[in-house]
Amino acid sequence: MNTLTRRVLVILLWAAGSNFAQQPQETEVRNLMEDFLRAFNNLDWPAFRKCWVDNPVIFHPALAYNPTGKRIDDLPSFEASWHLVFGAIRDGAQKRGVEQPPFQNLQPKDLRIDFPAPTVAVVTFHLGPSSNNSLGRRMFVLAKTADGWKITHLHASNLSLEPQ
Repeated sequence: MNTLTRRVLVILLWAAGSNFAQQPQETEVRNLMEDFLRAFNNLDWPAFRKCWVDNPVIFHPALAYNPTGKRIDDLPSFEASWHLVFGAIRDGAQKRGVEQPPFQNLQPKDLRIDFPAPTVAVVTFHLGPSSNNSLGRRMFVLAKTADGWKITHLHASNLSLEPQ
């Protein structure tokens, strides 16, 4: 076997091994995101909170839930902002006659999972377009902890699809 063939074989075996090792992690990350979305759609606070690290960081897309527009990086503000979100969703659902879960139906589009490191995952997806013709953009950073994968950071933004 010549040197070039040997190198190609080593690279192929390494790539196959890396991909194989990543598959269980990707399944675990997908499971966490499914748990997160189910809990959020159902407004199940204990299950929702269980998806996050102890002290997560978030950027909310709406000033109604984050009046300063700045990063939320302390636990009391994190919980207060999400309780406002849960209340608004529940109120909107009740106006539509929805009295039990699910109170909303978030359906991620173009979901992508990247692993910049073995214990870090970045998940991105789109939501919408919404009734006000905006596209929701979501980016989650997940960390593998002793308790499994947890969300450590969420950056949420909405993009108007109306021509400017």
